[in-house]
Amino acid sequence: MQPSESNVIIQKPLSELIADQLKQKIWKEDIQLGERLLETELAEHYDVSRSTIREALRILESEELVVSQARKGTYVADFTDRDANEMIELRTLLESHAFEQAMPRLESEHIAKLEEIVGQMKARADEQDWNGLFELDMRFHSYVVGLCGNSRIIKIYDSLQVQIRTFLMHLDRYYSSPQAFYDEHVQLLEALVSGDVHTVNRRVREHIEYVETKLLGQQDKLEEVYSNE
Repeated sequence: MQPSESNVIIQKPLSELIADQLKQKIWKEDIQLGERLLETELAEHYDVSRSTIREALRILESEELVVSQARKGTYVADFTDRDANEMIELRTLLESHAFEQAMPRLESEHIAKLEEIVGQMKARADEQDWNGLFELDMRFHSYVVGLCGNSRIIKIYDSLQVQIRTFLMHLDRYYSSPQAFYDEHVQLLEALVSGDVHTVNRRVREHIEYVETKLLGQQDKLEEVYSNE
């Protein structure tokens, strides 16, 4: 008999559970980027040993969510414009290819799953719940990438999940409303269902590169590129 999801969570080491809670605090901005994390304070807050906290911080460091500086301490990594641009470039390369490869593999149950995720996004948009939207955004994209048929692309994408989620945490400042973010996923799903490779590629690139146009003022440049395709 397979263990239930709740049992799997319970069986997680305490350090992993704390690392997960710290991630959520960072993504919800209860802990700020660049903020120092003190072992003593965290150990007292979670009522655990400092060694458990050190292990939790090592997990976050391996995921590049925190950085340790000799004789200075451990800090939440600061996500710079350069980091954002590198993430945009990498996501565009991986996802545009993975979405194209996933299209011929889409079956009715896959479409139904994506429709379910988009439906949940509508509810989160109505509630102005950006954090919930970002979690569902990751679920949507990961689900499609998982259908691409390339195990190495899937593995690389999975390894980037923490960094992608950190990248998403400030996207609300670039969108006019949660509805606009939701609408982009409706368009992505419509493009996937259409079977038009060109449309899928364009929608994926527009969705991911939208933030770059805001960061670098490249909207006119992108529109020219897309109009010439």
